[in-house]
Amino acid sequence: MSWQLRVGAVQMRATIDLTKNLATCGALTAQAVAEGANLVVLPENFSFLGRGEGDRLGIAETFEHKTGPVMTALRDLATKHGVWIIGGGTPEIVPGDAKRAYNTAVVVDPSGNLAARYRKIHLFDVDIPPATPASAGALEPRSGAQLRESDGTAPGDELVVVDIAGAPVGVSICYDIRFPELYRALVKDLGAEVLLVPAAFTAHTGAAHWHLLLRARAVEDQAWVVAPAQWGQHNEKRESYGHALVVDPWGTIVAEKASGDGVVMATLDGEQVARRRAQMPCLEHAVLHRSSR
Repeated sequence: MSWQLRVGAVQMRATIDLTKNLATCGALTAQAVAEGANLVVLPENFSFLGRGEGDRLGIAETFEHKTGPVMTALRDLATKHGVWIIGGGTPEIVPGDAKRAYNTAVVVDPSGNLAARYRKIHLFDVDIPPATPASAGALEPRSGAQLRESDGTAPGDELVVVDIAGAPVGVSICYDIRFPELYRALVKDLGAEVLLVPAAFTAHTGAAHWHLLLRARAVEDQAWVVAPAQWGQHNEKRESYGHALVVDPWGTIVAEKASGDGVVMATLDGEQVARRRAQMPCLEHAVLHRSSR
């Protein structure tokens, strides 16, 4: 199917101030719309980025009620501008669990309706070792870091592809990018031609792997990749890499913003996806190798 999307991928620096964060989202959405966007994608943690995972619980919402400040803001932006809005990761209440929330990407259509949601599957639980004097450098922290997303977040278990103005769009969040099997399933099983990766990548892992991973997913799945991002120092414990970008189905970065608040704009189309998949039919050649044992 022939389709075209004018996408605005937002880059921002969220903090613990929900009201200020939502105001920033509003301003950057308006900027994207002024540049012709009919789809605006906000980064992970657009509504809140605190010092610890448990801090997020205070703003968690139940989206069906449509009365919380985050869902209200997204619905208002969608209807005001007549565009699709994707909040790339915000806390959603887990029924019966007072200690954890889902990290959920919320898809809102131009009428303000909840069209889909994706609950982050892969949670960022890592121990980053301290840099030694010989190895200390720009790509790794000088002091160790322990990050445990699962301390305050419950994992999702469903893949999501949503039709946006004729484009089949697969939704993921941040750490998911390290798991190529997720994207292969979105493309091969569910038909995605656009892959969204809203993120809050840490500064040290971003410098090492951000561009590499995003371009790899675009090349191996022959799909557009749209990656909104957090940037800069959020607090004394957290710094994000930035570099919001869009990659085409050949793996070429077509738009990027290294740092600062702003919007990365690109026009995506299904013809490029179809052409690349016809020229090099990797997806047709893909087979699942199983052990003979």
